[in-house]
Amino acid sequence: MEVTIDTAAIARLARDLAAFGPKLPNAQALVINRVLTRSKARVIPALVAQTGLNKRIITKAVKMNRASPKIPRGYLWTKGGEVSLRYFGAHEVAGGVQYTERGHVETLQGHYFRRSGRSPNRFMVKRLNKQVYFSTSGKWGVKEDLRVQKSGLWIPYETVEGATRRAFLDVVEQELPGQIAAELMKLLPGGTR
Repeated sequence: MEVTIDTAAIARLARDLAAFGPKLPNAQALVINRVLTRSKARVIPALVAQTGLNKRIITKAVKMNRASPKIPRGYLWTKGGEVSLRYFGAHEVAGGVQYTERGHVETLQGHYFRRSGRSPNRFMVKRLNKQVYFSTSGKWGVKEDLRVQKSGLWIPYETVEGATRRAFLDVVEQELPGQIAAELMKLLPGGTR
């Protein structure tokens, strides 16, 4: 195996980058942050539509690490565990609990509940924390037999799939090259700032 390196091309690239001067790191960070801000603005509505969660919840979950001249890397990231059904508008119906996830109304039949008390006088109890519960024994009020029912949806996984992923990539692929070219033109000798 033989590896050859064209040192003339590397020297040319180094000369070309030197022409931009010490302002290059600042310009890099500016472009990255500008594109990240635009992509976040597109990712949030896409994630809301994809999951069915409230915009306030998604906005709180999507974070942005900004680039700096010393660290020319920026990225979006999300946090959160498996989302509880309470955030999908869960409410009791005859025979179970109903909620809306990903734009579809789902119904859990059986021993699922959110409220306490006997029908028809059921009421919300602070101790239940508005969660959806399932009684594994089929008996009501036995604490050891109750478990919180989750949605099976994780915001971090949803962020890198489907329409949300496409929204991010669209912004990066369409806007990043133009933004880089515009900033570099400003840095060239004789460029406008």
